[in-house]
Amino acid sequence: MTVINVGIAGLGTVAQGVLELIRRNGALMHQRSGVTLRVVRVASRREKPEVDLMGARFSTSLEDLLNDSEIDLILELIGGDGVALDLIRKALAKGTPVVTANKAVLAAHGNELLAGSGKQLLRFEASVAGAIPIIQSISGGLAANRLHSLFGIINGTCNYIFGKMEAEGTPFDQVLAQAQALGYAEADPSFDIDGIDAAHKLTILLALGFTGHFDLSALHIEGIQHVTLADIGFAKELGYKIKHLGIIQNTADGVEARVHPALVPMNALLANVNDVMNAVQINSDGAGGTLFSGPGAGGEATASAVLSDALALAQQMTTGSGLVVETAGADADPAESVNIVPMAKVVSANYLRIPTLDQPGVFAQVTQALSEFSISIDAAIQHEASGGQQPVDIVLMTNEVAEETMNAALAKLQGLDLVASDIVRLRVAPGA
Repeated sequence: MTVINVGIAGLGTVAQGVLELIRRNGALMHQRSGVTLRVVRVASRREKPEVDLMGARFSTSLEDLLNDSEIDLILELIGGDGVALDLIRKALAKGTPVVTANKAVLAAHGNELLAGSGKQLLRFEASVAGAIPIIQSISGGLAANRLHSLFGIINGTCNYIFGKMEAEGTPFDQVLAQAQALGYAEADPSFDIDGIDAAHKLTILLALGFTGHFDLSALHIEGIQHVTLADIGFAKELGYKIKHLGIIQNTADGVEARVHPALVPMNALLANVNDVMNAVQINSDGAGGTLFSGPGAGGEATASAVLSDALALAQQMTTGSGLVVETAGADADPAESVNIVPMAKVVSANYLRIPTLDQPGVFAQVTQALSEFSISIDAAIQHEASGGQQPVDIVLMTNEVAEETMNAALAKLQGLDLVASDIVRLRVAPGA
């Protein structure tokens, strides 16, 4: 029997999920992999909660994990990019394999950590989409394919908020408060609703499937706070749902990489991924279209991915088998890097909600302003005014147009006297 001694850094929700799955399914894991995972030490900067450590030693110093000669494998489940990064660096330098769920560390330091022996020693399936085996799928199951595009709902908080706004007609602020009460959003939710969490995850997918290089700065990033109930209602009227997407596309000019809200046709698979679920749709030359969906967060869901990596590393350590995540690494030649298309050059159709004064000729002035930039209208909604001095929304769907052209047109429109407040622009998902 092969026994791998495990040290766990952190004792939060995911770490407790790992302990529970080992307790419950340890024999099943051994049956399937030939490996028994034995937790011998848990280290957390916080005092030990009332958690059964299954006989493992507990300490408040992370250094104990590095100094414990009995430990074969470290699970880094702290989060953040401070002490967690330091722990991963030191473990890899010692030749100790590491499994991490830390998307922030990978997005910012992936090139460094996966250089040299890091390719063999570091795994991070849980960093992107919880229980969904998307990294194994890209690096293994789809390894023979050239990826054309990837579209992902990779932040459950944003997906929950949009779903509740649509289903219940509840404003953004109230739904966000509900999400916080349920534990789906942090007390400071900016990491999720500003798109940073999704951007970290997309950076990892971009590196593994398209560019071979981790570069968060290559992404265009937008959050969801500017989307209102009115936008969700108008989108539905036009036959769309609004989702917060991570988008990667191979084009003739290079690779597009962006995170933002987008209109998705109601009959599309991604449009029907609800609640806090995640989903990633990949289009490739050999396999065609594939959709991966499942819980993107939660203790046991994330623990499932962590333990999958732990077992793969254990097999690799004992038999030399298992997947190896390959990227360009820290020493990649910039001349060989894939071109990232600047957001200004990205082409997409657009949804515009233009709050205007209730007066004759407004629609004609709006369309005239757009025509100056050769932007045509594919669909329009203009409801009758409800009376009083309230602005009237003109909603337009444009043809596909370059971002820089759309931005110039929006600046022109926003400067018109007839526009009563800020224009809302949302892009239509590619292929919609």
